[in-house]
Amino acid sequence: MRHALVTWQGEMVRTTGLAAASIAEYARDATAFVVWLERGGFTGTPAEVTAQDVRDYRDALLAAGRAPTTINRALVSLGLFLAAAGRIADNPVRKVDRLDVVERPPQALARTDWNAVRRAAAARATRDHGLALALVCLMRFAGPRVGEVAALALPDVRLTARRGLLVIRRGKGLKHREVPLVLEAREPLQDYLEHRRALTDRRTRTAAAWDETPPTWAAWPDGMLFLGQRGPLGERGIRKIVAALGQAAKLDVPLSPHDLRHTFATALLDPAAYDLARPALPITTVQELLGHAAITTTALYTRPSQADLARLMGDRADAP
Repeated sequence: MRHALVTWQGEMVRTTGLAAASIAEYARDATAFVVWLERGGFTGTPAEVTAQDVRDYRDALLAAGRAPTTINRALVSLGLFLAAAGRIADNPVRKVDRLDVVERPPQALARTDWNAVRRAAAARATRDHGLALALVCLMRFAGPRVGEVAALALPDVRLTARRGLLVIRRGKGLKHREVPLVLEAREPLQDYLEHRRALTDRRTRTAAAWDETPPTWAAWPDGMLFLGQRGPLGERGIRKIVAALGQAAKLDVPLSPHDLRHTFATALLDPAAYDLARPALPITTVQELLGHAAITTTALYTRPSQADLARLMGDRADAP
């Protein structure tokens, strides 16, 4: 089995074109399975692995507290390994059911949790020049989807001393919408834009030194808005930044970009939950700001949590 593993990993490197990290992940999953088999006394070859072996391994991972997504990924890796070892027509992994994955629904952040996230982002400003703070404040106070944030170009954010506007040009369903930017979003964005312009200057100097044309995504004033170390910040990079801020803020559950969007909507529909002295917006207005095609989707944000019910019944200790 160990020889088959080494052979398979070498074949992936030579023939698949997969990233090194992906190959290493597949190999780790398959190696863990082989180690588990050997600990149980298995001394056979890949041809002798049965569906019951795979099923027992799946159940062992579940009993060890592994997440369903992790277990399902391991099953994919085992299927690839056994297929490479000759088990194409009778691959035992095909006979083993995957685990159902129930994703955690988005949660609106409590006021104290949002403040902790904002402080965590502000603490990074000396290192990332305000990138994380601008990102989370934009998502919290304007509610764009993570894919919409990744697609933003500099002209999509229009800022003046007293007003701001976020333009979503290709939202879900290719819908165009515009969202006003409140002060809490404008100030971090303005600070970040100073650094963003400096990035353009730096890229231009570097390109000139190598007698190259600067990349269009780094241009000013019409390049991409959020830049990472190697280029435009994509969805994966945004999710990674947001998750890291959630950890730094010591939240009870992982933080996702959609949680920030959910918080934006909840604050509009139930401002009292955030000690905001203004009336709730009509649900049709919130629908337009979120870019929802159906109002039934927006209505999901009006479903009260246990903390909401406690607050409405007069228990301020449990208020968001």
